[in-house]
Amino acid sequence: MKQQQLHFITGRLAEPALRKELERLSAIEGFAWTVQVMPISVAALMTGKWIARRLDVPDVADAVILPGYVGIGLNEVQDACRVPVRLGPKDLRDLPKMFGEQPDRSDLGNWDIEIIAEINQAPRLDRATISSMAREMVADGANVIDVGCDPDGGWTDVGNVVRMLRGEGIRVSVDSFDPQEVQLAVSAGAELVLSVNSSNCQAASDWGCEVVVVPDD
Repeated sequence: MKQQQLHFITGRLAEPALRKELERLSAIEGFAWTVQVMPISVAALMTGKWIARRLDVPDVADAVILPGYVGIGLNEVQDACRVPVRLGPKDLRDLPKMFGEQPDRSDLGNWDIEIIAEINQAPRLDRATISSMAREMVADGANVIDVGCDPDGGWTDVGNVVRMLRGEGIRVSVDSFDPQEVQLAVSAGAELVLSVNSSNCQAASDWGCEVVVVPDD
């Protein structure tokens, strides 16, 4: 019987953890695999259209597995493939569920931290949905709600969304490389910017809040 060959799509940050988990799972389940690392740090920010332009599927692949947050544009990825395209889990730690296993949560540890919970692809959601998700995350223990933007930028409503959340007493951060998006967010009350590199560092000095600096490469 031919061994199933799966081609996984991911971003730079998740690559090491994904490869480690695939090595473990493939030894148990008997499938072969390849990984394509897209030129983006956070896999959850990818859109189907963006992936389709960069997809490089090996001839031996039987299926392509996308990160679970890639919902919009899935058909565009399928159109660019000769093999089936499937959505994996939103959380890499849930990957064993695809193969009928239960994830191992035994070694999460005890930490004294503040928790940032991200609402991914927030520009695709209406304000009521964002508000509901944010309140649920706070109820689950989040200290700060991060508004995750799309990689193409241009979300003009981000300031109104941040202002809405601040009005509900929720602390907010913003994850975007677009200086205009970030300026709107911090002017409305965002206290932290998660993504600063050479593309927007010149603007960062005017934002008046803490930032997380990430390398270009």
